[in-house]
Amino acid sequence: MSGALTLAAAFIIYSIYKYYKESQEEKEAEENRYFEELMSEKSETKENNELSLTSGDMDTRDLALRTLHSIGSEPIETEEGRIEFEYQGIRFIMEAVNDCAFVNLIWPWCHSFSKFDIDEFARVRQVVNDVNLRDTVSVVYTIADSDEVALHIKKNFIFLPQLPQIDEYLKLNLNSFFRTARTLDLEIEKHRMQECEKQV
Repeated sequence: MSGALTLAAAFIIYSIYKYYKESQEEKEAEENRYFEELMSEKSETKENNELSLTSGDMDTRDLALRTLHSIGSEPIETEEGRIEFEYQGIRFIMEAVNDCAFVNLIWPWCHSFSKFDIDEFARVRQVVNDVNLRDTVSVVYTIADSDEVALHIKKNFIFLPQLPQIDEYLKLNLNSFFRTARTLDLEIEKHRMQECEKQV
């Protein structure tokens, strides 16, 4: 009787092991099939992306020029290959080339002050650092030959024909420059007022 029990227990253990082994092999085979399908989809997607990048579908510079016209700006192409245009009375510079999906947008000289004004320089430096930490644009300052420190706002963003409502998308990015310039002015003035209050 105990021999039959041992045999039955051995048979049950063997059946469980065999079932586990088969399910494990089946699971691995399914994972391998899924992985192969995924890799073939990725290679097809990569080939399609390479085709779209080389087939002329991505004429970023031409798209930028057309979009600027459609929002009411008159773009001018410079000798350096940049695009200058006015939007809401402000002169902007755009850097766009056809073989890149991104454009650089710059608002040069959005704010300036004398490089000899050390207090203003300290205020501006603090505000620029704060804005760069929180905002979607970058603010940089340069020292010009004319003894002035100039602030410039810059943003790099994707610009593809596949983007829906690309005119509104460009306006949204341009409007972020105005928001940042307003923040700069307000924060610089706030720091100035705080310094005045400390002196009283």
